[in-house]
Amino acid sequence: METALPIRPPTLLLNAGGTSRRMGQPKALLPMPGSGEPLIRHIATQLLPLADDLLVIANDPAVADALQPLPTRWLTDAYPDSGPLGGLATGLAACQGWCICVACDLPFVQPTLFRYLIDQTGDGWDAIVPLVEDRPQPLHALYHHRALAAVEAALQTGKRRMDSFTSQVRVRFVTEDEVRPIDPELRSFVNVNTPEEWAALIDRADNPTGGTSRQ
Repeated sequence: METALPIRPPTLLLNAGGTSRRMGQPKALLPMPGSGEPLIRHIATQLLPLADDLLVIANDPAVADALQPLPTRWLTDAYPDSGPLGGLATGLAACQGWCICVACDLPFVQPTLFRYLIDQTGDGWDAIVPLVEDRPQPLHALYHHRALAAVEAALQTGKRRMDSFTSQVRVRFVTEDEVRPIDPELRSFVNVNTPEEWAALIDRADNPTGGTSRQ
């Protein structure tokens, strides 16, 4: 039996403003094995049923175009050269409530895991962040608009780390023990940064229990 979503479904916020220097081409536009659809559209298609809005933060119009025909709001990063934290601030400023914040290089995202994260959004939390090997996964997380002031304050002091504001907000850390029953191999958190990693992903595409690396 599926659990109920909050009264107001979250916005799906795809953070795709990076330059993909190590990959040598936009990671968001890499073709998924099998379907050939752009990676960012694959991620959106998986998670959009949990949301009522799709917002992409990207400086390259081709990234927004790759999401067609999905109904998409596209914003350029309001904080250039500030990394994904600037993208988060840009997105939160355009959201009224909760946002599902996802990087554009996570090919194995699972709606079931995000549904579990959404179920944790009560009790006044401002962020819901999974832990893997005791390390936060801030680009596979949920943030409320309430966190915007803390994110902006961090940016104004020159901070760029995604966790630079979390001490100023209420964070529900979801432990690895909670995650593993849903995603035993923790594949949801596997990202790709280089052509070699992408080639390895293609080789493993048909092996759901194959070894993968988390960045």
